[in-house]
Amino acid sequence: MKPNDQKNDFIRLRAEGKSYTAIAKELNISKATCTAWERELKAEIAEKKKDQLEEMYQAYYMTREARITKLGQTLESIEDALSDVDLSQVSPEKLLDYKLKYMEALKQEFIDTTPAIPLEDSFNPRDIIVVLADLLKRIRNREINLDQASKEMMVITNILKAYETVELKAKLEMLEDIVGSRG
Repeated sequence: MKPNDQKNDFIRLRAEGKSYTAIAKELNISKATCTAWERELKAEIAEKKKDQLEEMYQAYYMTREARITKLGQTLESIEDALSDVDLSQVSPEKLLDYKLKYMEALKQEFIDTTPAIPLEDSFNPRDIIVVLADLLKRIRNREINLDQASKEMMVITNILKAYETVELKAKLEMLEDIVGSRG
């Protein structure tokens, strides 16, 4: 087997999660070679893992788009069954329960497509307040789900903390200059 073929097999096997022992045995190489190739081929292994995961997501409907499609189709089937059912013979509670569960699952897949108010490259605390107010408005209007809102809030809070830190450092430097010029 050519060295490049061995390296390609190493990448594939590592991406599949095989141990150095198993790979060394299968490719007839040493564990030291495995360690060296791991360092050398780290990016290729990560890319291969990513490709394999993407294939699995597609195969098992794990992408957001596929989940939304599948949930929507199931919800339509439930609604069709509800409209056709003779309520005197079938328990409507069971179908209504499924309908509510699928509607909630579909709601959780919602992605806000309206853009949030952007922060410019140069901004001040008032701009951050405007962004926070926009976030609150989108939450109240149910334009974003609570998970997305929490993520955005965390980012905005971190931006505010960073801004405050920079401002505080600038004020400290200014005070140090004033004190230094007096002494």
